[in-house]
Amino acid sequence: MTPVPGRVAGIDDSGCRCLTAAGPVLALPGPDVVPVVGDWGLLTGDDLVAVLPRASAVRHGRGPDDVRGEVLAANADVVLVVVAFADGLTPEPIERLLGLAAASGAAPVLVLSQVDRAPDGPRLRSVLADLAVLAEGCPGTPVVGVSTVPGHPGEAGLARLRRLLPVATTAAVIGAPGAGKTTLVDVLGGRNIEAGHPDGGRAGAGHPGGGRPGGGLVPLPGGGVLLDTPGCPAGGPGGGADWLAERYLIRSRAASRARWRAGPRGRRGLAGGA
Repeated sequence: MTPVPGRVAGIDDSGCRCLTAAGPVLALPGPDVVPVVGDWGLLTGDDLVAVLPRASAVRHGRGPDDVRGEVLAANADVVLVVVAFADGLTPEPIERLLGLAAASGAAPVLVLSQVDRAPDGPRLRSVLADLAVLAEGCPGTPVVGVSTVPGHPGEAGLARLRRLLPVATTAAVIGAPGAGKTTLVDVLGGRNIEAGHPDGGRAGAGHPGGGRPGGGLVPLPGGGVLLDTPGCPAGGPGGGADWLAERYLIRSRAASRARWRAGPRGRRGLAGGA
C-alpha cells in the first residue's frame, strides 16, 4: 500500500486524528513515531508510519537535562504569544515565551489579550508601549492588544491580528494557563462564545480533533489553521527559567533591559507595576 500524506489535527488516547486529501483518519502511530499537533506524516491505512521533517517547532525545555525539549506545535509560520492584561505584569515570563516563539523558526506576534480589563486608555497604552520594548528582543515582532468583548474598542485589535494571518498561514498559539488562548482561538476560528463568559463557559474544554485540554488544529475562516496548544508556563519546574528560551534570549536581553530601566519611573514591572 502506498503511503499517503496527512496532517496531525489532534492527539488523544485513541490515536492521532489526521487530515488527508481523502478525509479525516484516526491513525495509530508506530512504535518509534512521536507526532505532535501540526506535524505532517505518512499514513498506510490507519497507521501513522512516519513523521516528516518539521519546518518549525515550538519547544518547551523542562530543565538542563531536557536536551531537546517538549515539542508543543510543529510547522507553524507564525507563533501568537498570548499574555493577559493584568496589574503587576513583569517582563521575565513574557521574555521567555517570546524566546520560545522566536527560537521555533516561526515569526512571533505578541498579543495582549483581555484589554477590556484595563482601567483606562492611558494605562493600556503604557502597557502596550512596555511590551513593544520587550518585543525588540525579537526584532520585527508586532504587538497587538485585543478584546473578545463585543463592542469594546479592543475588537479593532482582532481585525489587525487577522490581517497578520493571511490565507494558508499556520499559526501556533502559546501562553500561560488563563491567558485567554482558547477564547482567542474560538473567536479567530469563527466560533461563538457564550455571551457574558470570557471563556465561553467552557474553560479547559478541548477542541474537536484536539483530545487534550487546549490542544488541537482549528481551521480559520477563508483558509489557514490555528494550532492551539496546552497552557505553557513561562518557566521550567518550580517557575524556573526555560533553558531553551534562555539560550535564545541571552544575547538580546541586555539591550532590552537597559531601555526598560531607562523608561518612565525606573519601572520594575510593566507600566510601573510591581
